[in-house]
Amino acid sequence: MKTHGYVKTKLCLLLCCISFLINSCSEPAPASQIKDISDIKAEIEVFQSLTDENDNTVSVILYDKKGKEFGNDSVKISVNGKKAEYRIMQQLYYSKNYDYRTEDVPPKNGSYELQIQLANGKKFFLGNIPSLKHSSSRNIIYKEEAPLNQDYSIQWSGLQDVNVLYLSRSVKVHTKEENNIETFVEQAADTIKIGPAGSYTVKKENFSKPGERLSIMSFEFTAEKTGTVNPKLLKGSSSKISGYHEERVNFK
Repeated sequence: MKTHGYVKTKLCLLLCCISFLINSCSEPAPASQIKDISDIKAEIEVFQSLTDENDNTVSVILYDKKGKEFGNDSVKISVNGKKAEYRIMQQLYYSKNYDYRTEDVPPKNGSYELQIQLANGKKFFLGNIPSLKHSSSRNIIYKEEAPLNQDYSIQWSGLQDVNVLYLSRSVKVHTKEENNIETFVEQAADTIKIGPAGSYTVKKENFSKPGERLSIMSFEFTAEKTGTVNPKLLKGSSSKISGYHEERVNFK
């Protein structure tokens, strides 16, 4: 009985794996079946330089009602009148990503407006995202090199639209087994809500831990905004824009 139960469990696991692979490899709905904007979920992302609003990248990923990414040359997306390029990117395990992308799009009236045309010829408003205001990294005051035995402070002003500071660290790791080998590890970034002007201090006690020593600290002053999407799109649709100034500090 014990053997029978073990075999039954193994068969169930095998069937679950096969089912998962079939679902993972199944194709999305054909573009011809997407007949209305309400059949689509859209994820829109814009990256824009904070020093040149024309230096940008707009990416759109579409999903069908089953949550599968889809795309087709017969489905067209434009940003401020500029057609986005449709691309298929092959991933591992036979999966594919479908992406609409365009670059260097001049904002109109301070925003990026997206339109979509389905395979049946119907056109819809897809989304609208405000462009980011210009700011200069010269308004960030800091020392490029710093000692490990002192607190570190950084100041900034006039960073319009900047509202998040991502603080990440690269540390040098020491191991007993490899005394002569230096290994550098990138640590996950801290997320700090900030305004266009302010200052931030990192205490020296937070620089290092046993077995590791701080090497580089990166400050990413980021502007993030959300836009609007067609309310008829499927739940989970989104639009956002981001841009940043990055400064790096070496610690010795």
